[in-house]
Amino acid sequence: MLPADVKASYKVRFTALGEIGTFNFNSQVSGKNYTLTANAKIDTAIFDYRGNMTSVGVVTPAGIVKTQPSSHTFEYRQKALLKKKKLKGLNIAFDRGAVKAVTPPDPLGPKHVPVTAEQLNNVLDPLSGVMALSMADAAKPCDQKLPIYDGKARFDIQFKLLRRSGADHICSVKLVPVSGHKPGEGAASVVNGEIELVMRPVPNANVVIPFSVTVPTVVGTATLISERVDITMPDQKRIALRR
Repeated sequence: MLPADVKASYKVRFTALGEIGTFNFNSQVSGKNYTLTANAKIDTAIFDYRGNMTSVGVVTPAGIVKTQPSSHTFEYRQKALLKKKKLKGLNIAFDRGAVKAVTPPDPLGPKHVPVTAEQLNNVLDPLSGVMALSMADAAKPCDQKLPIYDGKARFDIQFKLLRRSGADHICSVKLVPVSGHKPGEGAASVVNGEIELVMRPVPNANVVIPFSVTVPTVVGTATLISERVDITMPDQKRIALRR
């Protein structure tokens, strides 16, 4: 049985800059239905970012994809030094695991790899991907691949076990572009080394918590690390994890 409610708070750190932001995630499950919300904030002298996401869907009983979204909404604003403020929002509608529509439309340019209809079947939005990740087999949480579509780019996230540290599983993470990107660009192009994800099983809650992720980039290392996780089970039993 999955938790009825999970609240997770993370800090974002970047090399010599120290703490630069926060990420908060909340999942609510009632029967088969789930609602996920998240917000991210980055504050530095040269860059400011605010983002909010919401996903709604159902938990699937079996199969490779453990969550099946019905909608995903993403809104953000960002301001870089000496550049104009950028505001953007989108909604992805799904129908039985396949992308039905993206509004407003954001056509790809001629240099982008085209996205085919087949590539948009059995995919997850980014938030539903986080939930699917947490529903992994606690004995081998690194043994999975997530098919993600963010409204423009289609990519896979592949996980592989690197080592164990006590109860934690340390996974390597590889971003594999599929379509919707410009060759040589995108998130995968700025990674400079191996991404490491620490997965921490919570047996009493039947989930595996993404505890931290370290991303080496061409300009420094970004780290997302859990500060606290509060879990409420359907019977109202509560479990708290602290760093």
